[in-house]
Amino acid sequence: MQFQLRVLRDGIAPTVMRLEAATPDDARRLAEQQGFTVLRVQQRSGSAFCSRAGAFPLLLFCQELKVLLEAGLPLSEVLHTLAQKENKPETRETLSRLHRALNEGRQFSDALSTMPQHFPSLFVASVRACETTGNLPEGLARYSVYLEQVDILRKRIVSASIYPSLVLVFGGLVLLFLLGYVVPRFSKIYESRSTHLSFASEILMEVGQTVEHHGMLMLALLIASIVGLVALFKQPAVRAKIGIAMTHLPQIGSRIRVYHLSRLYRTLAMLLRSGVPVVTALGMVNELLGHALHQNVALAQRLISEGRPFSEALTECGLTTPVALQLFRAGEKSGRLDGMMEHAADFHEEEMLRWVDAFTKLFEPILMAAIGVVIGVIVLLMYLPIFELASGIR
Repeated sequence: MQFQLRVLRDGIAPTVMRLEAATPDDARRLAEQQGFTVLRVQQRSGSAFCSRAGAFPLLLFCQELKVLLEAGLPLSEVLHTLAQKENKPETRETLSRLHRALNEGRQFSDALSTMPQHFPSLFVASVRACETTGNLPEGLARYSVYLEQVDILRKRIVSASIYPSLVLVFGGLVLLFLLGYVVPRFSKIYESRSTHLSFASEILMEVGQTVEHHGMLMLALLIASIVGLVALFKQPAVRAKIGIAMTHLPQIGSRIRVYHLSRLYRTLAMLLRSGVPVVTALGMVNELLGHALHQNVALAQRLISEGRPFSEALTECGLTTPVALQLFRAGEKSGRLDGMMEHAADFHEEEMLRWVDAFTKLFEPILMAAIGVVIGVIVLLMYLPIFELASGIR
């Protein structure tokens, strides 16, 4: 669920930020962890598509900013150039505000933090860490790679679901055409000839007549049910319960957990390479994970702050796998924990991608076969009385 918050920080004029959270209290807590004073929290209205359409192009911004900085241009001039070439008014205004803030003598990270609706806390923390080392282009490159990799699995799942979704839609349309148009015509033919029908064929004809006579009402009920389910799914409490319930499903639950853990490892690796302390990084990544893991991460953050080793704390909180645990222990010994976390994320993402590909290859033919069987049974039941009549004539 997305919430819109009006926040205040360091005496700066109140601004608006957007956060993904399960409840308003979680949204308030996440904003306060980032150093903001929350004045108001309200749930965002409107579709996800509309909000996404006006989103700031953060990945493109990082890439263009990196190229121009590596060319030797000053940061203020780079921002002015990007604002001048931008066509979208909202994006141009955002870049102009950053340019004005730099001209006023403010740090780049401080300017970014005043617009949390466009620049997430992970990005601001990465930039702030790079300002201390003086290597901002490297930090931008690192964050660009992170943005491209962190959702690669989600994009693969979306791509893999397109074909089955089309099969379901067109299969449903064919079934609707058969039940609403073809079956009633056969029913009238059999009624006029007083043909004896089997029990299954009679049920099919009655269903066809019902769809023909009450089709619009049934369609309205179907649409209302879909709208109701979507509205119900948007409720934070319902989504949290569904997410927790899915983690207990056999096979699928473990895969969901591995997906969230891979995001956790990759995000932590990016923040650690940027110079963010591990305790601070754990507090920042909590908003990216499933609701079922929030308490685990909070507990791990507390254990590490008390002096427990990183690998031991994550294992105790159920945030490791056997492979990840061995990599983390090796990283602690060698001083390359960020690199080992990157390897753990790569390993589990590759594992998930192989599972998604295998599941898709198995699910698609099963789905097509199921739809084919249903359509075939309907056609068979429509023509079965004709076959029986033909056999009786012989």
